[in-house]
Amino acid sequence: MPSSSDSSQNHISASNDTIQKVFNNDKVRYIRKGYGIIFAFIIAFSYFIILPPIIKTHIWGNLISLGEKSYVVGLTIYLNHQITFCLCNLMMYFIYTQKIPFFERYRVNPNKKWPWEENPAEWKLFFKKSLKSILIAHIFIIPGAILLDIEVGIVMKMSLEEFPSSFEIISQIAFFMLVEDFTFYWVHRFLHHKSIYPYIHKIHHEYNNTIGISAEYCHPLEFFIANIIPTGMGSKILGGKVHFATYLFWNILRIFETNDGHSGYEFSWSPYRLLPLSGSSTYHNYHHSNNDGNYGSFFMFWDMVMGTNRSFFKHLAEKEKEN
Repeated sequence: MPSSSDSSQNHISASNDTIQKVFNNDKVRYIRKGYGIIFAFIIAFSYFIILPPIIKTHIWGNLISLGEKSYVVGLTIYLNHQITFCLCNLMMYFIYTQKIPFFERYRVNPNKKWPWEENPAEWKLFFKKSLKSILIAHIFIIPGAILLDIEVGIVMKMSLEEFPSSFEIISQIAFFMLVEDFTFYWVHRFLHHKSIYPYIHKIHHEYNNTIGISAEYCHPLEFFIANIIPTGMGSKILGGKVHFATYLFWNILRIFETNDGHSGYEFSWSPYRLLPLSGSSTYHNYHHSNNDGNYGSFFMFWDMVMGTNRSFFKHLAEKEKEN
């Protein structure tokens, strides 16, 4: 019978092995991006360096002129989410339906049919169910969360004079990412507990092969505790230090990221994958198809620390041997 010290040594050895695999995976991932990494940097640079001054000069003054009343702030947050989510999925609809070889080479599971190809009749019913779930979230949960925020009091800077610099936007969004990833990891892992999973999170896992809209297809309770709370936690912590523009930039980035992670494509130009120890569409797709580990959001960090992505790296190693 192995002693407790042997078990501890085995755990440390397994953790070190996982850490090494994560760093090796990052190295390979950056190499495989090829020229895509240049476009990923261009997208990130445009979003954080070029876009904010344009918003400040041409848009923010007009928005503020409407007033800083709570209903204007609430409506802006709501429309920001709706427009971003719809734009993401319109883009993905084009990619899914056109089957352009340039995009298809990035498929995570190229040999696996999309649900509408596998069983069109079944997909028609499932799509209606998905749409109903998403509409419940967008018509009731999001407005409810916004009204709750307004009731408690939204404490953020609003003025044109206080409009944040690119450095402030980047540094605060980096903080939001870390807070969101930590919160999401533990909520997500909690939802996978065997006594809870069948009643809440199992709905989200009905998408075995993920697509864009599956990012927000879930139980209403999950939408609130796993989507809204982790996303808003960082700005709640910083409170009055955050400008409303930063909050909007963050929400756009977060919605695009979760759609990217559920898209079923590992795009080489994805700016999210420039981040060290970041997750990926491949990473999250494994979670859906195997229902095992990979609980993180933006990063692999907490999966790496807690050892909940070992099966994923074992899977990658087996695939490498097959190739």
